[in-house]
Formats: sequence, structure tokens, C-alpha cells
Amino acid sequence: MKGFKIALAGDLGSGKSTVGKLLSEMLGAETYSTGTIQRKIATEMGMTTLQLNQYMETHPEIDNKIDDGLRALEHEEKNLIIDSRMAWHFVPSSFSVYMLADARISAERILNAGRESEPFKTVEEAVRSIAERRKSEMLRYSSLYGVNIKDLENYDYVIDTSYVSPQTVAEHIADRFRKFAAGEAFARYDICPARLLPCEESGERALVYEEEGVFYIAGGGGTIAGQIAEGRPLVSCSRAAACDTAKCTPAKIAEWERRTGVRVAVPARLQNNG
Repeated sequence: MKGFKIALAGDLGSGKSTVGKLLSEMLGAETYSTGTIQRKIATEMGMTTLQLNQYMETHPEIDNKIDDGLRALEHEEKNLIIDSRMAWHFVPSSFSVYMLADARISAERILNAGRESEPFKTVEEAVRSIAERRKSEMLRYSSLYGVNIKDLENYDYVIDTSYVSPQTVAEHIADRFRKFAAGEAFARYDICPARLLPCEESGERALVYEEEGVFYIAGGGGTIAGQIAEGRPLVSCSRAAACDTAKCTPAKIAEWERRTGVRVAVPARLQNNG
């Protein structure tokens, strides 16, 4: 009998390795991590992970070796938790998950991990390196495979890990996977309340619109406020195709905070524009 596969992709520092281990224990599955493989290669070559990613832009043989390993997993008859940017693409039978995280929180996690291949001295340095590495990865994967790894519509489920524990993230992923396997409906997006900026709140359906890593409420403000009032650590919602983000004003944010009791984490670039 063919085993199940869950593919974890996501932002750098979103907690994929930690959550992958928890899922492995919860669901009785083995783990497979291309990130671990890449960090090992970087250390062996005396490079940081950013330097390796930039090197790989002109040396596709490393990607080819990693990708061949991923392709083989599609035919493995075992339960697998796959930590990989491209598993959703190379292992199409997998339940594909994208794990989001606020850029600064991601940087702090990576800095605290103290990995030899990621030798950052400050959070600011980590933030810059993460952005450069992500840009390098997106360029490489677009060139090699014609895919956008940041297009959230590529994935069966999207979860924000910014302000919740790895255990909570793992439990949500396991629950959505079980629903997916049983053919049951579920909200594809679970976002931390502090990352939701009020914009357009009409209607009952909870909707969010994502733009450059920022999430705007695009519908169902009352429904979202209700979930927050229930004490949910994550807001379940669907994705909107469009939203007039200019409607998200400092006054609207202040009113939303009074209404929900949530302190919204407004990105620095929007604060500067406000």
C-alpha cells in the first residue's frame, strides 16, 4: 500500500525542520529534508547558505542532484514528511503546505539557531541575507522550472507560523491533512491575527489578500473578529483575488485594534508610508 506524503515549503526561518519532526512523531512518518542536504553541501564547500544559493545559479548540477532525490520520493511506498522548497512540484501526490513567517521573526529564529552555514551577527544582517537568499532561490527556480515558489496558490494549505508554537502549527497541519485525505473541505489559509491588516470588511466570508508578504482583510471582517473573540490562535480564511489596499489607513488599523484587542504588527515600510 502506498504511503502518504506531506510536503513542507515555506519562508526561511518559518520552522519547517522543527514542525517536520513533530509531524513525523504525530503521524508515524519518516523525514526528508533538502535544506539539511544543502546546508551540509555549503559547509563542505566552505560557503554560507546564501553563497551556495548564488553559486547554484550558475551550477545547476547541484540542483539536479537534489531534484533527482525528490523525484524518487513520488514512488516510495512509505509515509514521508518532506521539508523542501520544490517537493510540491516533484512529488505531486503530496499534501503540499506553505509555512509563512514575518521576516524579522524568521531572522531571529535563524540567528538563534546558530548554524555554521548561517553565521549572522545581528537580526538586521539576517533579515538582509534572508531577502537576498530568497531572491536568489526565486530566480533559480523560475529559470530552471518556470515556477514561482512564492505563489501561494501552488499549495493545498498555507499556515502562518509567526506568533504560534511549532506544536500548534503541527497540529493544524495534521488536522488539515486528515481532512484533505478524507475529501473534506477546509479553509486553505490560517493566518495569525496580528498579521491581518483591516481593509475591506463587508460580507460574511473571511477573505485575505496578500501583497508582498503583507495580509489584508478583504472581506468578512465580522467573521474574522468573531474568530479572534473565540481565542483562536489562527484565523481561518480564503484568499481574495483583489483588494484596494489604499483603504487600510492608520485610523482603520487603530479602530480594528480597539474592536478586537489585537495589536497589529504593521510592517515598517507601511509605517513609513503612513
